[in-house]
Amino acid sequence: MTAVLQPGVHDTLFGLIRIAGLCAALPVAAIREVVPCPSRLEPFPASWPDIAGALELRGEVIPVIDLAQALNPSVDGGGQQFDERSIVVILRQEQHIFAVLADGIIGVMPLTTREISPLSQAATDEGVRLFFSTFRVAAHNGVVLDPAAIIGLPGMVTATDRAASKDDSRQIDEPILVFTVAGLRLALPASCVDASLPSADLLPTPKETELWIAQREYKGAEIPVVDTLHLLGHGSLPKGRRSGAGIVVRTQLPNPVPPGWTEPFGLVALLIDTVDDIGRFAARCFSPLLQDAVAGAVLSLGILETADGSALLINAQKLAAHEGLRNLGVIRNVQETATTAVRIGQADELTTRPTEKPFLVFSVGDQRFSTPLGSVEEILLAQAATLPMPSGDCGMLGLFASRGHCVPLLDLSYVLGEAATRDGRYIIVTRTDHPDGLRRAGFRVDELHSVDRKALQEVGAKDRTAHLPGLPGPTIRLSDGHACTVLDLAGAAERLLNVQQEAARN
Repeated sequence: MTAVLQPGVHDTLFGLIRIAGLCAALPVAAIREVVPCPSRLEPFPASWPDIAGALELRGEVIPVIDLAQALNPSVDGGGQQFDERSIVVILRQEQHIFAVLADGIIGVMPLTTREISPLSQAATDEGVRLFFSTFRVAAHNGVVLDPAAIIGLPGMVTATDRAASKDDSRQIDEPILVFTVAGLRLALPASCVDASLPSADLLPTPKETELWIAQREYKGAEIPVVDTLHLLGHGSLPKGRRSGAGIVVRTQLPNPVPPGWTEPFGLVALLIDTVDDIGRFAARCFSPLLQDAVAGAVLSLGILETADGSALLINAQKLAAHEGLRNLGVIRNVQETATTAVRIGQADELTTRPTEKPFLVFSVGDQRFSTPLGSVEEILLAQAATLPMPSGDCGMLGLFASRGHCVPLLDLSYVLGEAATRDGRYIIVTRTDHPDGLRRAGFRVDELHSVDRKALQEVGAKDRTAHLPGLPGPTIRLSDGHACTVLDLAGAAERLLNVQQEAARN
């Protein structure tokens, strides 16, 4: 059944395909598999006029419906010669199976009752009763096909799903997305997929690590884009790659959950090249990986054999629980209006208003703070080896290497007092101009939240006591209405390092 057509059902995942230039949505749960279309279909006797023939697949003879003329009357019918790029989408409805011709796969996307508009009964009675709803979301709009309605049409014939009738356990119990990135074929269970995204330009990020390489607009915000090859232990994508398609996956939340976070999961985008297949696969197509420590396969279940070759099947549970993805999944850069997008990592030349500047928002303990993005060199996961050093009077915790530079790690308690942390999971690396070149320093913080372009608000005299040298008076007002203190971390680092220099001279 097409569950999304029923009132009150939300976030059903749909596969989007192209049919005669139109976008058609099918519930992913109804898609058994997708195969290339042969140059000619087998003859098939049927009373329904749009049955183009049959596909013989692993001993099954499956009727194939050509919906092109039904959905778009301007398309010329006749003949059974098909473009080599055409595909056949095999659908399963209870014990029935049938197939539809399509031009290609667009991807997957969740649709809710807010995005689907049912057609009136009169309209469906007068027209072709293959669909009963339309949808519009993001850059896509089209029709929602109902497999149950299609097999219920007078004169329609279907085949019996022999695999399902003989042994349901032989089918992997959920749809699988098969995709490619840099020549590596991968498969991912739909349970952890929020949507797939078409190829587009990526946005820069203030923290370009080996894992987090860019940002991408999705659902009115900018979410992190990760290097899929690095995530899986297969090397890295070429440096500087700034475009590509994506699969948005749902991650578990970090512990503790960032203050103010209300969603039950996080979101990150895996950078990919193409979505190649959507479907269910028989258990005989899967070869499990029994070893736990195979290089490049720590997030994998094993090998999945598809129509176009082998693919590495990713473990959805391990992917969602991956610590790096969990931490990145709760970083959102929320756009304030439909036409004003905050571009992470870009400085003041991209101004939406003359008085606004970008700020990196983070938390220490249960408090949120921000610092000017222009003074942030990069953000690192706090996994770098740190060489302990005497703290002296500047709060020096140690030294660590980053991008060929020796960076001092400073004690945030000299900026925040007792509210500070020494074991946060991220390091914010600041930079300041210096006669000898850029001078860098790092502070550990607990969580990262977003980059917001905001205007400074003065709240009174600046408190520059000896104990809190980096705590300025200005604040910014975040999108949720809360005020957030602005910390001049780069200025605080300069003062602390100058204290160390003075001490060394004496």
